[in-house]
Amino acid sequence: MHRRRAGKALGTFVAASAMLAIPMGSAQAYNPTGGILYQLGNEPCLKGRGNCAVYPKSAQLPSGRLVASFEKSTVVPKTGSADRQTLPVYKSDDHGTSWKPLSEVKAPAYLSSDPKYAKYTSNWTNPYLYTLPQDVGNLKQGTLLLASVVSGDDHYYKEHKAADPNWTPSNDGDRKNMAIALYSSTDGGVSWKVLNVVATGGWQGGSAGATGQNIASANTHKQVDPLWEPYLMVYKGRLVCYYSDENDYIGFDPATGVPTPDPANGTAPDSHGQILVHRTWDGRSAQWSGPVVDLAGLTQNMGGGKTEIGGGRPGMTNVVRTTDGKWMLPFEYWGDGANTRYVIADNPLEFYRGSATGTDVASLPVAAGSRPLARGGSPVVVRLPGGRLVYNAAGSGNVWVNESGRSDGTWKEYQTTSPAGYSRNLQYVEGTGRIAILNNQGTSTIAHAEVDLGQSDGAYYQLVNRKSDQVIGTGNHTNDANIGNGDVPDVALEEPGSAANADTQYWHVVTEPNGGTTLLNKSGGRAAAIWTGNATAGQRIGQWVDNSATGSWNLVKTSDGFYKLQSVKNTSLYLTGASDGAPLTLQNAATDGSQDWELVQ
Repeated sequence: MHRRRAGKALGTFVAASAMLAIPMGSAQAYNPTGGILYQLGNEPCLKGRGNCAVYPKSAQLPSGRLVASFEKSTVVPKTGSADRQTLPVYKSDDHGTSWKPLSEVKAPAYLSSDPKYAKYTSNWTNPYLYTLPQDVGNLKQGTLLLASVVSGDDHYYKEHKAADPNWTPSNDGDRKNMAIALYSSTDGGVSWKVLNVVATGGWQGGSAGATGQNIASANTHKQVDPLWEPYLMVYKGRLVCYYSDENDYIGFDPATGVPTPDPANGTAPDSHGQILVHRTWDGRSAQWSGPVVDLAGLTQNMGGGKTEIGGGRPGMTNVVRTTDGKWMLPFEYWGDGANTRYVIADNPLEFYRGSATGTDVASLPVAAGSRPLARGGSPVVVRLPGGRLVYNAAGSGNVWVNESGRSDGTWKEYQTTSPAGYSRNLQYVEGTGRIAILNNQGTSTIAHAEVDLGQSDGAYYQLVNRKSDQVIGTGNHTNDANIGNGDVPDVALEEPGSAANADTQYWHVVTEPNGGTTLLNKSGGRAAAIWTGNATAGQRIGQWVDNSATGSWNLVKTSDGFYKLQSVKNTSLYLTGASDGAPLTLQNAATDGSQDWELVQ
């Protein structure tokens, strides 16, 4: 039904409201297309140059600072090997818009005089940063923790370099004394101390396509027993560390989840299997608990009547609480086709009571137009305030959002400006409400970007058209129109309050890094922009990911408190709502009010 226009009575009220809500741009720095955090130079690498810098992770401190770390496997000049390798820590004090080096975290052997750490001479890979949300034993709320894979030297690298100084590695090597160490910082990541060792393994024995192949001569029994990929979480007052374990286990207790080690773990032929486990710590005791199985994988026949768990190599644990009181664990899996899977449990310490191999993430329900959740390994899922869940995996640069946050909820696909990449990290940023993304790109390059997924911090506005009194909406669509609206532009005039999803009629008015303005929808953070990208008269407006540092519009204030949205690409054209319910288009300058907008907060 056509809304009766209230003429000057309504116009006076709206105009008065607008005068109190003149847009000042984003309150925070904003850079949707991001930049480069780190890029490998000409330094020699301990492994193949393509994965010399990988596995970025981040956390946010109570101060608002973001910190990030990643593996940087360049040869240590002082030793000519992996000895004295450190993990770099970077900081961002502008909510992820830019990054700078902060510190280097040394190996336990060089950060502590305790002899029990002497064999851990390399702080190598798989950093996981975590800010304690509460006190845990002697650790205070706000303490920054770092769990990482530490090791002794890379004997495979040293042996090959000794035989041929011109040898160049093409993959991972063979390190001794693999373990997961826990560090803490109470000054925002500037200085660090070793707290303890969470769990221990043995020889690395190659990895990432060379498992059981790049074996050092010093590894006399050709063992492959590393640990990987720690993930930290507090649960019921205890710190939990989930990780991937390649030690050999012949089974586990179905009542307790406790695995049974193979008595010949250090000498018998290796299964090359891997399981997911966790340990807990009260923050006071000298040691962590024993391991408990989360995912056992397939049972493998080792011959002679012996079997071992770990087939299919489940890896890269993530754990999130769902809004229906359950816990979700996505993981990668390299057996039986579906390489990214998940399990659901009532208790995050009892995943072992469910499936040993999980369920394909592609089976999760998705919204109309959205493709199945990405596979490809290295899944990451984070929970946003209010319970929304956001997921990505290596097979796509897009993310999937579960608005309900339920374990059985529907997932909707959204585009980002960060391309597909292995171990791509998602970080909710308190202070902007956006997601900061860290990603491996190209040859050992760590890139950063950010994406708005709606409901972010700052003022939202209705843009009321002077001619029609209607507002800019999206036809109830929340994600990119090429995904959620059949590849048809969807931004149009609508009656205020007529949308089933009220958020679709509200917009951030955000200043871009290069000075232009973008309109970001409250429902999904999508930008209202020229659908074809060509700034010519008649072009329609659709919503999709903000993929420009320039923005689509110049905000031009009129003498009587309205605004015109002038095209950045063609300043002779303006955002136009020609009539009630009309799709928004670009048109030459007009004086009939169709290009005048009141911004009502």
